[in-house]
Amino acid sequence: MAPNEARRHSSGQATIMVWGARVLMSYLEKRGVDTAPLRSQAGLGAVDLSHPEQRLPEAVPREMWRLAAKATGDEAIGIHVAEARTPAAFDVLEYAFRASPTLGDALAQVARYARVMHDRVTVRLEPEGDGVWLTGTVPPAHPVNRYQTEFFFATWLRLARDTCRPDLAPLDASFAHAAPSRLDEHQRFFACPLRFDQPILGLLMAKADLGLPMRGADPTLAALVGRQLDKMLVSLPSHPPVSARARLLVKDDLPSGRVSADRVAGQLAMSVRTLSRRLEGEGTTFRHLLDSVRHEIAVAHLKDPRVELAEIAFLLGYSESSAFHRSFKRWTGRTPLDFRREALA
Repeated sequence: MAPNEARRHSSGQATIMVWGARVLMSYLEKRGVDTAPLRSQAGLGAVDLSHPEQRLPEAVPREMWRLAAKATGDEAIGIHVAEARTPAAFDVLEYAFRASPTLGDALAQVARYARVMHDRVTVRLEPEGDGVWLTGTVPPAHPVNRYQTEFFFATWLRLARDTCRPDLAPLDASFAHAAPSRLDEHQRFFACPLRFDQPILGLLMAKADLGLPMRGADPTLAALVGRQLDKMLVSLPSHPPVSARARLLVKDDLPSGRVSADRVAGQLAMSVRTLSRRLEGEGTTFRHLLDSVRHEIAVAHLKDPRVELAEIAFLLGYSESSAFHRSFKRWTGRTPLDFRREALA
């Protein structure tokens, strides 16, 4: 099958980059598993897995992982494939990760270019106390299974260990799916508290670890592969999520002090109930989105000593500075002034 044939056959469907499927097939073949029946049952057919920009209809990788877990009897196959993968298996995105100056920058690359891997996925970095979540959202209409989820997060954690510190461990690992019957392999690999059946999906990384330098840092390479990834993003079908459109409206409207779910829903030509339902389907709420936008803008302004705290409160749509102080402390565990002092130290 030609490189983009899978995408043409899947008009209207989500598509997933071939990288994960290629790694999975290699893993199975090295362990003596006959992959021909699996390819046939999953609908993979004669797709050329060696082509670096081949995309697959979302149902194909999902079924491949399910069948692989069944064939091997391995509930932790996502983790084991991530551990066994060879360098550069994630192609240009892996190069972007490895070439970043710090771990925080590398994880930001994953968040920025997540749609290259799965064109309906949203990956974000969200601060919480002393940590930052690397968290992902997939709309209910485009589900991924537990093995895909664990492979995704295990892959980036393994890469972080390869490039930063071998004993790096998250503060927490949270999954939406049910716990497997045995947790020993999950506990061994993630080396942190594990939570299942959770509303949030992702890894909570310590803020202190985000400044760790990457051993392969290379600004020239990072810029080069970044341009290639940008082109790949542009080539994807445009499916702007409601949350992204709402986020832009909130940003524009914050200084007015009039931001509300009613106002944003009206600007999007939908009811508040529909807005709430659409946001929930994308794994968020209006309150969470508003807090996220305010936090992002606050952090940017706090790093600029020329902007007074009272002015930041105004720009965020707060009528009183005290309300901004309370919110910022809830988001970060620190006051705005403490944050500014640390940022400018």
